Amino acid sequence: MARNVIVTGGGTGIGRAVAASFAATGDTVVILGRRPEPLHRAAAQLGPAVRAVVCDATDPAQVETLRTQLPTTVDVLVNSAGGNTDLDRPSSDDLASLAASWRANLEANLLSAVLITAVVADRLTEGGAVISISSIAADKGAGAYGAAKAALASAFTSSALVRSEIFMSRPPRSGRVELALQQPPARNRACQLVSPVRSPR
Repeated sequence: MARNVIVTGGGTGIGRAVAASFAATGDTVVILGRRPEPLHRAAAQLGPAVRAVVCDATDPAQVETLRTQLPTTVDVLVNSAGGNTDLDRPSSDDLASLAASWRANLEANLLSAVLITAVVADRLTEGGAVISISSIAADKGAGAYGAAKAALASAFTSSALVRSEIFMSRPPRSGRVELALQQPPARNRACQLVSPVRSPR
């Protein structure tokens, strides 16, 4: 039976690869992203089971509008939006730039997951899963990105949601995304969602 799946950051990288894996198994997938062009291109390439919805997951007003655009029931939410925002930011030593760097990373990697999960929580089916893509930077990294991923790892520990954390063991540019469950969900069907998938080269 087809599941309803939502993937944030679904237009590129790991999010796109995860969406492709779900679609290939017959699931219905909604991909979210803030950039229209790569998002709609991904949906067109992945086939009719994938629908694109443009949304900046860090913006509460935009996330609020999702309530009328998402399925009434959701089996799986994959929080894949984010990335190290410092990579696109010029280096600077002043305090204002430092604060902006930390805010950007926290919003992209933590706040996005918190807001989307809040909207989806009451739609999750019994045995549904919320899966958040993390990074080894949560344990071994430093700075704003590492701190944001570490916060993501504990953001939903008090939640009753079936959940897991997923850590990428190899960067997507290698051509393969290998995912490892740190905290396996209680039900096997959730575990089946995260078998290794290929990222587009």
